[in-house]
Amino acid sequence: MTQTIERASASEGSSETTMTVQQINVIINRLLQLSLEPLSLSEYLDEVIYLLTAAPWLPIQNKGAIFLWDEQAGCLQVMAHVNLSPDHLALCQNIDLGQCLCGLAARSRKIIISDGVDQQHQLRPLGLEEHRDCCIPLYTEDRILGVLHLYPIPDHVFNEQDLTFFRAISSTLASAIIRFGQEEALKSAKAKAEEDARRLILQHEELLAADRLRASVEHITRHDLKTPLAGIVSFADMLLEQPDLDDTTRKGLAIILESGYRALHMVNLSLYLFQMEQGTYQLNQEPIDMVSVINKILRELAQQIERARTPIKIFLQDHPLEKGNRFFFLGEELLAYSMMANLIKNAVEASKPGQTITIRMLPTPPWARIEIHNVQPVDPRIRDRFFEKFVTSGKKFGTGLGTYSAKLIAETLKGSITMVSSETEGTTLTIVLPIPGSIPA
Repeated sequence: MTQTIERASASEGSSETTMTVQQINVIINRLLQLSLEPLSLSEYLDEVIYLLTAAPWLPIQNKGAIFLWDEQAGCLQVMAHVNLSPDHLALCQNIDLGQCLCGLAARSRKIIISDGVDQQHQLRPLGLEEHRDCCIPLYTEDRILGVLHLYPIPDHVFNEQDLTFFRAISSTLASAIIRFGQEEALKSAKAKAEEDARRLILQHEELLAADRLRASVEHITRHDLKTPLAGIVSFADMLLEQPDLDDTTRKGLAIILESGYRALHMVNLSLYLFQMEQGTYQLNQEPIDMVSVINKILRELAQQIERARTPIKIFLQDHPLEKGNRFFFLGEELLAYSMMANLIKNAVEASKPGQTITIRMLPTPPWARIEIHNVQPVDPRIRDRFFEKFVTSGKKFGTGLGTYSAKLIAETLKGSITMVSSETEGTTLTIVLPIPGSIPA
């Protein structure tokens, strides 16, 4: 029987074959490390298939293959394999979309697991024995990249953790394959390099949203994400210094650099949020200029704001903000930046084209008050739970962590945040933070 897998029952599987979080992290982290080593794409895929088929705790036989989609040939082609016979390789060297199990997985973009040889096994080499298949598609939002073909051990019942692991493998390999392609394009000054950094950010958000892995966040943050991200940022920054880059390459590198910095910021923040939740965060308050913080955020979000056509007006009390104006509060710049960036980004995403967002800074000693207003009301279904964890509405990739982290940060800074929303008045977020005892000159 062949199954197209989307989600497994939580009760499936047995304790003997259930992977631990630590074992999952070992595999994922090793894949990330391999992608940053000086390997060609072919060498990287050889290392990947060996790693996945040799790990003793995976319910996988020592046999498998990785197919990549060849755009010109219009088919899947074998790029790396372990223990496939010459007849098997010759028969499966080129697989059309929808042909056999690998082709079906590529076309459906869903994991396909078979319990034996059936009519969907269209390609059958001589001497093919009864076996099980696990075909994992590798893809982005807009294109198929390939298929990872593994051979499960007999009688293993796949559970949700197994499938989550396979999805993480798919995401990680997809990111790595794209990055290798971008590097090749950069060598000929024709690269378009946004996807790799964007995938790393999405992968980090998915890890953060998987609350059951929260205990491992600190380790992942310090050792396994910051190092490769720092390498990406440094490499992009170095390439941008080259004087002979064309506009397309320079634009792609700028996107990588910006996305890499944003990902590093998210990685650092995830560690701090974890510490805040545990009550172990060590607050180091100092006078911070909110005007400077907001200006940095607006520069980072400039392209998104321009695409959304949502002008932002900033006021100090009742007067439009002028050059040289400053507005101090007592806090930490990284935390304040993250809090305000989440709230401003939410306002931009919630607004319709042409609607103005207003940011107003008001000194009300001993507090500094910041108000963010947009015309759109918050969905009534989530208003009472607006600041709760994982609560989101209407966002394709929303994690429900933005407003939750903003409230957590405001309270850590010894302040508060509130929201008022109605159909007639729109939505106003009010952040209250302490004012420093002495304002720097």
